[in-house]
Amino acid sequence: MEKQELQLLNKFERDSKWFHENLNELREKNFIGKFVAISNEKLIASDKKIDIVIETIEKEGENPAYVFIEFVYPKEFTLLL
Repeated sequence: MEKQELQLLNKFERDSKWFHENLNELREKNFIGKFVAISNEKLIASDKKIDIVIETIEKEGENPAYVFIEFVYPKEFTLLL
């Protein structure tokens, strides 16, 4: 694996960890039912529509493919696949 790929993977992992550590706080701040984008352990975009989140990420000069995006489900929500 190349150095740049490893750096992107590490960044994604840190942002994923930040999301999960701050999930309850995001729920308390009324992000339930929204997609959130995290970059460098900071919330950079949120909306109920993922298209708007992607647009915002692009306006910030980032590539959405390299940004951690997750949906904030209500507490005790069970997703069946």
